[in-house]
Amino acid sequence: MSARGSLYIVATPIGNLEDITFRAVEILKNSELILCENTSNSKKMLFRYQIETRTAPLYASTRETGFDWIFEILDKGKNISYISDAGTPGISDPGSRLVREARERGFQSIPIPGASALSAILSVSGSQTNPTVFLGFLSEKKGKKQKDLEEFSTKECLIVYYESVYKIRETLRMTREIYPHSEILIGRELTKVFEEILVWNPNSDEPPQFKEKGEFVILINNHLKKMAKANSISTDIFD
Repeated sequence: MSARGSLYIVATPIGNLEDITFRAVEILKNSELILCENTSNSKKMLFRYQIETRTAPLYASTRETGFDWIFEILDKGKNISYISDAGTPGISDPGSRLVREARERGFQSIPIPGASALSAILSVSGSQTNPTVFLGFLSEKKGKKQKDLEEFSTKECLIVYYESVYKIRETLRMTREIYPHSEILIGRELTKVFEEILVWNPNSDEPPQFKEKGEFVILINNHLKKMAKANSISTDIFD
């Protein structure tokens, strides 16, 4: 009896196609199957790296039968990779259910790390990242969105969330109302040609100008005590 196969959770670029690891390319080439959040969205990246492994959409064929057909392939000792439309799977995408069920059935899920909008914005926050609260995509319901943002307003931490282009202005206004004294970073189209990382200082009522196009990741620096201490030290240097 052959050993069981493994499920690889493979991070892919979020914009710049060069943001993929050698290991990720090799894993994808040597998998029996690549499960995609959306196969048409992944074709460009797979073609770029001459990855000819057959693909299948994760959910289009599982609504009725579940994941049984996937686990049958793993049971035969074949490895399967899962990729999302962009970035690290399992972070605000449908992959978490697959990983959970695979684990429950005794299959190994192996992370292949790489690009992530969350880690990208944290790396340029200019602040210690502990603790950080990640809210993913906020609710489309205004009341629920406000409640989720308010939950951490008294905590000394970083808060990160994703937002669509259609709600970004409204959500930023709500964020400033809830966090009037916090520095807010606005990341737009991270790693792409028109990438912007803008700082909205707490002494400004209006956010910096940006185009309402693309994907957004927002970081709220609510380390108010640390920021106040840092400002005091920098001021003392020049006294």
